[in-house]
Amino acid sequence: MLTALRRKIRFGMQRTVLIAVLLAVGIFSYAFLNLKFCFKLMSHRSLNLMCQKFEKHEYSGALCEELCGSQSSFDNFQCPLNDMKTILFTAEKNGDMYAVKLARHNDDELSWTNSKGESIYPKLEEFHEIVKLHIILAYNVTLDDNMIRALVNQEISDDNSQQMVSFWRLFKDNNYMMGKLFDEESIFPAVLGSCGPYYATEGLQIVQSNPSIMQYLASNRLQRLKHALNIMEYIFRLDEMKPEPLKMCKMQVNRFGTASERRLKYQSAEHVYVESQLDKRLSRGVKCHAHQDCHFHSCRGLCDEEKQSCTHVQQNNNFQIFCEHILLGGGTFQPGLLSGARLSKALQKLVTMCVQPPKEHQVPGRQWAPNMQLALRLYNELKQLHQAAATSAGSDIPDEGQARRGV
Repeated sequence: MLTALRRKIRFGMQRTVLIAVLLAVGIFSYAFLNLKFCFKLMSHRSLNLMCQKFEKHEYSGALCEELCGSQSSFDNFQCPLNDMKTILFTAEKNGDMYAVKLARHNDDELSWTNSKGESIYPKLEEFHEIVKLHIILAYNVTLDDNMIRALVNQEISDDNSQQMVSFWRLFKDNNYMMGKLFDEESIFPAVLGSCGPYYATEGLQIVQSNPSIMQYLASNRLQRLKHALNIMEYIFRLDEMKPEPLKMCKMQVNRFGTASERRLKYQSAEHVYVESQLDKRLSRGVKCHAHQDCHFHSCRGLCDEEKQSCTHVQQNNNFQIFCEHILLGGGTFQPGLLSGARLSKALQKLVTMCVQPPKEHQVPGRQWAPNMQLALRLYNELKQLHQAAATSAGSDIPDEGQARRGV
């Protein structure tokens, strides 16, 4: 009798736990399927916190007034379709999509302590100089005083240290700074405003969703080839940036999208660096036992076996990362843009050489970096394949430009 009762109680508890788990899974599944409900469940707290800080004058910025004002012009608040690690929520204003993000926390203190133990913060003009020096050191970009004042576009009171600290957090965020510094080049989503450490960028229309095994059944070969060409043209633009090229240490096919002007952009600049700063990061002498210890995401370093430290500059480049992660992908369940496509032997060879370039096609001093000549040959071969596929499909697609020269 007692044994049967215990069994009945245990069975009841297991059933209760199972129902609770299924209910939780159901709620979260509904949240992700219904983006408005997802916002109410997961992201609304961020908006409330932002507005509370603004009311206490701890945050400042035009975005505060737009999002928190009594007559806000924003509506259609939702969770993002992708990149939930970077984007807190999206909202619409006059039909345009805004993506609201939060600058990463940093431990770089802006204040110092005096002999009385009091925290001392810089004056506004001193803060301008600190920002100017940070941009020079981190991005190799020199801005004059007027440009710095234009960049510091929030009203920061001299006696309001909290506003200055939150704004300093913005300037230490690589994603935010890349969007501001390279705004005219249109390679990242434009920054549309900020509120303390929160900021809004234009929303992108993602060109291709996360690849899956279903790609092998889809008849979108033509679109994938076109997307590959557009990404290569985007990488050519990165290599032409001034004062020096930009390097991507993370490259995902479902992060490329277009905005209102239809120009291809990358959704997040969090892992994009100017070449000199990336080289310093990879060669700063970190202890290592294998080359992998010197890598930073997809950017490859090199381990000095004698010194057992990372002492070399980046060994691959954007084109090698593109060929490995975008064209080839990560196997059957994470296919690349060329997965399942019938390729000529010439194109297969070029892709292989791009991933593992022979010595005669390497950038000097970077043994896994295909040179520009090889990249141009690959681009032109992809261009020919795309045109042949368009002709075969009977598509009347206008040629948007001649094949790149240089080979």
